[in-house]
Amino acid sequence: MGKSTIINQLLPGLQVRTQEVSSVLDSGKHTTTAAHLYHLDAESALIDSPGLQEFGLHHLGPDELEMAFREFRPFLGKCRFANCRHLKEPGCAIHEAVASGAIATRRLDYYQQLRGEIS
Repeated sequence: MGKSTIINQLLPGLQVRTQEVSSVLDSGKHTTTAAHLYHLDAESALIDSPGLQEFGLHHLGPDELEMAFREFRPFLGKCRFANCRHLKEPGCAIHEAVASGAIATRRLDYYQQLRGEIS
């Protein structure tokens, strides 16, 4: 709750509709009914979406997850082993790209954390 209120603080000219928090339910009142993309500047955007009870990546398999990291894409399929999980396998092209600076270490860390969560 409060996402639309934050949008209004960041982009005051929009006047996105908000409501008070329900004292009975101690939660928001779901004033946002559809997702909207807002551009903050030339390089930044954010999405205001209806409230969610839970967020997860359980619908993604490992192949879909690795494709979600677009900086991984040029290196996928170039690992020594076809079933490389990009964890600790020798000859991993993703690890080699991290070592060369082509991929940020934190991005591989995020990938490995998310892979652990969906496994």
